[in-house]
Amino acid sequence: MELRHLRYFEAVARHSHVTRAAAELHIAQPALSKQISQLEQELGVALFDRIGRNVRLTEAGEALLPHVHAILTQVEAARAEMAERVGLRRGRASVGTPPTVGTQLLPRALADFNRGYPGIELRLHEAGIQTLLGLLETGMVDVAVVTLPVNDSSLTIVPLFSEDLMIAVGREHRLAHHTNVTMTELQNESWLLSPENYELRDATLSACRRAGFTPRIVLDGGEMDTLLRLVAAGMGIALIPRLALQNNFDLVSLRLTDQAPQRSLGLVWRGDRTASPAARALREFLVEHLRGEQLRIARGERE
Repeated sequence: MELRHLRYFEAVARHSHVTRAAAELHIAQPALSKQISQLEQELGVALFDRIGRNVRLTEAGEALLPHVHAILTQVEAARAEMAERVGLRRGRASVGTPPTVGTQLLPRALADFNRGYPGIELRLHEAGIQTLLGLLETGMVDVAVVTLPVNDSSLTIVPLFSEDLMIAVGREHRLAHHTNVTMTELQNESWLLSPENYELRDATLSACRRAGFTPRIVLDGGEMDTLLRLVAAGMGIALIPRLALQNNFDLVSLRLTDQAPQRSLGLVWRGDRTASPAARALREFLVEHLRGEQLRIARGERE
């Protein structure tokens, strides 16, 4: 039973006349009669009685008609819903991000996106890079902000911007009146580390190794907001992206002069899957919006 057969059946039943139904459907009357006959043959019952030039539903036709109405209503509802999604009046899209980006950049970006596409439901996942890559793999997120490089041929990668990693100390720390510091000066400090699935942890340990020492870790596994609060409380120091230190007046950021640790951020999504219209709109919006942050961060670095 094909959809066109049901449409033809409904039109003939509504008009009680094959010729008038054929005119509405823009097909020849003999062709319409043939399609109705095919449907009757498939179902094994007569659907219409022919009365002169008119037709009338048989008992079987009357029983079929409510089902046809329900099917055609569902089909039209599906078409309308798909059209709304293509027109971005409805839909759902999800984005994954490290906590720093989620806190500092995405609130404004997602609020702007929502104003432009109020019918699209957004979902946000904050996690470390490896977790985010796993969520992309399973389809839990459509697009993610990650630290580059990422070695995965199935991903489409759009670089966004790079930023310095800074040493964060509390305002009562002995180095709080400095603006620069070397890693070798920090070998006796107490260090705070991010969780194991965060790239910032690896960056910290690598910077210490390059300086020739193993850090004395006093806290292992703190999320970004917790790390910042503990540094401000004087528990230790941490290597932090410049982005996370913006507008934080409880901390002092120090630039490293013997190393230049950075992180580069990019927007990634699965290139081997078809994205929904809402997901495509979100990733295009984020590329344009977050790339603009490169200029703002650069201006902040000069201030």
